[in-house]
Amino acid sequence: QVLAGSAGFLMAAYCVGAVGGVCALANVLGLELCELERLCKSGCWEEARLLQQRLIEPNTAVTRTLGVPALKQAMEWFGFNGGPCRSPLQPLTEAETEQLRRDFSTNGWL
Repeated sequence: QVLAGSAGFLMAAYCVGAVGGVCALANVLGLELCELERLCKSGCWEEARLLQQRLIEPNTAVTRTLGVPALKQAMEWFGFNGGPCRSPLQPLTEAETEQLRRDFSTNGWL
């Protein structure tokens, strides 16, 4: 059994037989990732594709671009306790926080 390692390619993984994913983005958009799984497993590929497209930017922000500090900030926005970053990681700058907000809001999550 194969698990996708990122929400950025979760739909593609389901297309080739993955059974799930281990996705950082699930910490803030868990219900949406469960919905993506449901859509894929029920063969609703167009709806799944549209949802997948909306997940790519926020996922990239909390993994590749801004990393753990961004995930912690997003958790706070979604009502979870992200907590402070541990050394050597630093909190997001104001500019990074605004970029993160754009990544979530332009895709309809904030």
